[in-house]
Amino acid sequence: MQDANLQIKVVRVILEGRPEEALQLLSNYYGIIVPELRVGTVKRHRGVLGCYLAKEKRIYISKSEYLSNPFIILHEFYHHLRTFSGKKRQAESRADLFANSFIEEFRRFQNSTKSGCS
Repeated sequence: MQDANLQIKVVRVILEGRPEEALQLLSNYYGIIVPELRVGTVKRHRGVLGCYLAKEKRIYISKSEYLSNPFIILHEFYHHLRTFSGKKRQAESRADLFANSFIEEFRRFQNSTKSGCS
């Protein structure tokens, strides 16, 4: 279970174009090191939007415009988190669920503020 305030803040800072700050927030929350973030591609992974290399503890994002995409940043962070939890297999569906949980919480917050609720 995630902290809703953290989820909202993380998505917001990514949308504002500050993915490094989001990675710092997430890493602090989970008590792990902050992954490095680079724009570029990796051999054997050229066709993907992003990828995580555990050996380098680095997230690669294929294009700079994707740095403000919460789904891609959160999906790749999940792979980083799994590495530190000792899990060997990387589950794409779980990474998708992780990313979507943050985005859904942010949308709920946005919808509640539009309707006048707090």
